[in-house]
Amino acid sequence: MNMRKIILFLLLILCARVVQAQKNIVLEKMRCFSATGITMNYFKDEAIRKTIAAQLSKTLLQHHHLSLTDTSTLPNIEYLNSVGNLPPVDLAFTRDDSRLHLYIDLFEIEPSTFFAYPDNIPGDTTIKERAKSVFLIKGSLINSDKTIAFSEQLNVVVSAAETQSMGIVYRYFGGDGRLRQIVTPPKAFMELFKAATNILFNPANQLEMVEIKASPAYFAENFIIPNIFNQPKIFVSTIKNISTYNYAGSAEMIRLGPALYEEVMLKGKNPQKYPNDITTAIKNTAHYAGSDFVFLRQDCRDVIRDKNYLLKLTTQVDPENMQMAPFTFTNFLTGKFHYLFQEKDTIARFNILKRIPDESKKLYPNRISNGNDTSFFTVSTANPEARVTYDYVATGTIGNQNFTIKCSGFTNTVKEIYLGNKLICIAQGKFSPEKFVVFDASLSPELLNQLFMIGFNRFFE
Repeated sequence: MNMRKIILFLLLILCARVVQAQKNIVLEKMRCFSATGITMNYFKDEAIRKTIAAQLSKTLLQHHHLSLTDTSTLPNIEYLNSVGNLPPVDLAFTRDDSRLHLYIDLFEIEPSTFFAYPDNIPGDTTIKERAKSVFLIKGSLINSDKTIAFSEQLNVVVSAAETQSMGIVYRYFGGDGRLRQIVTPPKAFMELFKAATNILFNPANQLEMVEIKASPAYFAENFIIPNIFNQPKIFVSTIKNISTYNYAGSAEMIRLGPALYEEVMLKGKNPQKYPNDITTAIKNTAHYAGSDFVFLRQDCRDVIRDKNYLLKLTTQVDPENMQMAPFTFTNFLTGKFHYLFQEKDTIARFNILKRIPDESKKLYPNRISNGNDTSFFTVSTANPEARVTYDYVATGTIGNQNFTIKCSGFTNTVKEIYLGNKLICIAQGKFSPEKFVVFDASLSPELLNQLFMIGFNRFFE
């Protein structure tokens, strides 16, 4: 009798072990491709592989009562150079009746390529406009006899999330000469992978496409992120040219109108009268006789204070030095011949310079930042350092104070604003502010609005 109990006990242990073994799964292979050429470098970092493996095991346990046999890393990652004419996965595993076998494909595709196929166009067509990248992720669970137990694919459209991050969005020129963008820093990428696989492996999921918002990746640098680190960010909502934000305990609203043009009439049958200083400067400009001169105008309004402003910039259109649009009107007249008026009063006069290098400001193209802190991720050993060149630098006087606005980032998307030599604000955005940090609590909202009217004008292309 005792022997029968012992045998029964041993059989129960054996059955329990078999059931437990059947709950295990082996990650056989992961194929990766990125149109950016850099995102998949994250998988070459051991800490990232370990984090993703552990999270993947939790997801499989939740949805399929399976767990990876090894959560210490992601083995057998194959990095592809292309996904065109991709062969099927080679199921080259040794027969094992106690385990399932997992295969994952993760391909990052440019939105223009993905949405070029009519079948990929979603019902919400605005997703195409928001898309920064598209990830195609496929997961397959294969039985020991090489039949398919589960196989699903999910298209993940990545759009930008509103976050505390600021900086210069990470872009680079690929081997084909095209400008490309990395859409997520490593931590955001791991969160994206976690969210995507949770949807993919859910047997109840019926979705073929989802949109996931993620924080963008930024260049590591030494002049924006170190200043904004741990500083409160002020977010701006812009609807129909009206930007609204809260500052100094109150709501602020500024309207930045459309671009307008006014020809300077110094020649011809009906010449106009202008101030002597600007008339003299124009006539002394190289190629004066063959050039046209234009006032670039933008009406602005401080809504809360019920004050109207006019931004007026003077530019030369020189056929002998013509640039392709949209830069035709950015040949600004040298000198303080650019103005901000409040009704008939001149609020600001300033000079505008283009392509101004600064040896003290550095970008680090081989490192990625999350735009929140000074932690970086190294993606390559090439191009460790690059000098910053400002797209535009506006320098002059506003009221009785000297000011400087320095515009950097790709296509003028970051503004550093100085009063005297003191940095008082860093703002993100091109033609309207998106978010900003103020470093001087004594800065008045009215003065800040006036500086925004200058820095976010429609003519700084």
